[in-house]
Amino acid sequence: MKTNFLYNFVKKNQIGKHTFICYFTALVIIFYFLISTIFGEKGLIKFFVLKNKIETREITKQELSNKMRAKKNLVEGMSSESLDLDLVDEQSRKVLGYVGKNEVVIYPNQNDNKQ
Repeated sequence: MKTNFLYNFVKKNQIGKHTFICYFTALVIIFYFLISTIFGEKGLIKFFVLKNKIETREITKQELSNKMRAKKNLVEGMSSESLDLDLVDEQSRKVLGYVGKNEVVIYPNQNDNKQ
């Protein structure tokens, strides 16, 4: 009985062969486009994945812009027009390892770290 459901439905409602083929084809096409809209290459799932990637990259772009702006401020602070002596002193100590005349440098003992 269950296997003949479609046949019985067509016979009971007196649906013609051509009408049945048209309706069935239309139903298959609608189903295809519905699946393609959701799961296809340009579907909703792909849209949300790409939207998430864009948001992540926008955040990364903003972080990099902030870092670049901070580095640019450092460089501008050390330029000859607006020379900030404290900044130059800090960077020379940090990067180059310079010390003042009256300062003492204590190096850690290398043998203590090996034990």
